[in-house]
Amino acid sequence: MSKLRPVTVKSVQKCMEGIAIKVGQQLEKELGELFGLMFDGWSHAGIHYVALFAVYEADGKLHVPLLGLSPLADGTQTADAHVQLFKSTLDVYNKTLSMVAFMVGDNCNTNRSIATKLGVPLVGCASHRFNLAVNKFLEPHEALLSDVNSLMVELRHENNLAELSKYTELLPVKRNVTRWSSTFTMVQRYIRIRSDIKKVEAVEELIPTGAKHRKLLVLFDHLKKFDSVCKRLQRDETDMAEVRLMFDALLTEYPVMAEHLRPTAKVVHTPTFESGVVKVITGAILSPAEELALKRFEVVQAAGKKRKKDEEDYASVLLRTGGKPRNQVSGGRSGRSAAYKPLAKLVPPTSNTVERLFSQCKLVLTPQRRGMHAARFEQLAFLRVNRGMWNVSTVASVDTEQNE
Repeated sequence: MSKLRPVTVKSVQKCMEGIAIKVGQQLEKELGELFGLMFDGWSHAGIHYVALFAVYEADGKLHVPLLGLSPLADGTQTADAHVQLFKSTLDVYNKTLSMVAFMVGDNCNTNRSIATKLGVPLVGCASHRFNLAVNKFLEPHEALLSDVNSLMVELRHENNLAELSKYTELLPVKRNVTRWSSTFTMVQRYIRIRSDIKKVEAVEELIPTGAKHRKLLVLFDHLKKFDSVCKRLQRDETDMAEVRLMFDALLTEYPVMAEHLRPTAKVVHTPTFESGVVKVITGAILSPAEELALKRFEVVQAAGKKRKKDEEDYASVLLRTGGKPRNQVSGGRSGRSAAYKPLAKLVPPTSNTVERLFSQCKLVLTPQRRGMHAARFEQLAFLRVNRGMWNVSTVASVDTEQNE
């Protein structure tokens, strides 16, 4: 028998509320006066939820805690509705929209409108841009890929699947039109089980011919490169400078991707901000426009203080600027960059953190839990994502306070 005393559902819920309050108070202190927001939307069972994360720096590290996961009022998904939701969420932490220095999210028109209304730069999710670029590259190969997808769909039928299972344990995989990575997985699976597929007579006519198969092998080599970039973009430690380096390399090899990957692409909301962040990370000198875009991150220097220690000699400037003399370097004041807050180097290049949350939410809101109240669902997500901000001591403290 357990020595733990029985706990009622109401007691657990009350304790969760107490923990959430303590975590919220801690977030209020840590957020400070300058931070970013990361957000995205997710629709489930007719309800559109918006997840809002804070992006701030503490002790030299990037922190991305969940602030809220709330349904939009009346299901209206306009920019104004999002702005109102952000305002009400920040009010909980005694913060205002004027403290927001940047936003991270998809490059869709609604998000661009939100950023414009708030007067802050929007860092378009690099994974989203890359997905659009790869889809652009795949357009000429659509007929060939559709043939493979039709084959995979046919193989998933009960009789054909039973026949295929006699020769391999691997299952056929079809495409997901919203994710290019599913195309890579589909082609990879087709190549691996092609010899086994040939043994299924019912789909014999659907199997790509030798010429088409050779084209698929060539295409697969390109898809493998894209897959490696996709996985790199999903790493938490990947910064905006690394993303720019990968995108520039892709543009050299695949010019067709320029529409979405070039620094000044139409899909980019604030090119000067993104290029400025990249230069801050790499130590390059910013242009006047980039300095203006990062003005809020600038560290104010004490008046009258000489900065001899920070001055670089001629050789150092040449090495850092690619051989350009100081007077030829495009930059702001006296050809040198100002000092910036650490957060400027830590701006996330993607909103993949939000996507991961939504993947977890799908496991929570099962058909059996659709009756869960939105506030309870938000509380569960809040405590789970911010697990590093509370522990057993927090639980004990809340329990003691509530039983006094």
